[in-house]
Amino acid sequence: MLIELNYPDPVPVELEVAKTLLLIIDMENENAHPNGALYIGEPVRRIIPKIRELREKVRQAGGRVVHTQSVRSPDALEFTVFKNTVRKLEGSWDAALIEELKPGVDEPLIVKRTHDCFYQTEMDALLTRFEIHPGEGHVIVTGISTRNCVQSAVMALSVRNYHVYVPMDCTAQKDEKEILQTFSLFTSFGYKHNVTMTRSDLITLRPRKILP
Repeated sequence: MLIELNYPDPVPVELEVAKTLLLIIDMENENAHPNGALYIGEPVRRIIPKIRELREKVRQAGGRVVHTQSVRSPDALEFTVFKNTVRKLEGSWDAALIEELKPGVDEPLIVKRTHDCFYQTEMDALLTRFEIHPGEGHVIVTGISTRNCVQSAVMALSVRNYHVYVPMDCTAQKDEKEILQTFSLFTSFGYKHNVTMTRSDLITLRPRKILP
């Protein structure tokens, strides 16, 4: 049986910037630079300017930006026991973030050792410090790769009861089929209540209220 998957219709959103955070997932040389060992190719190069523009929009409105970096040690069980492809070795050029999306001095970096940006990291504490709270906080998720670390972030934020937004022009994967499978998951019954599919140019930010 052949199942046809289509891109969801992007939804315009207006977010209160004081309760909004932009999360940029794993824009590392290995996958996002033409010389990277596991370079995704043209799909990732297309999203870089889109993420840069969205970051500037968030920053100009007074919002928060957070980056994640996925690294591994050579003796990680993922490699030694499960025989996965050795990659993203800590301290290597491959694991470094691309020049176009290096974190600004006021943009925290969450270093993680799995797909999950919450597992054994400071992500929960960081969201609390930024006053991005469950039930009212808005997190825009961008980066790579759609089917792996982006999907893990979206699912983790969803089950923690944040409002999650996925601008579809700001995430990439080498295989378009895997992108569509991921978007299908996000729009399924288990996640559609707090995950919204959108596009970077359809995101409007309400500036912080200035108290008299």
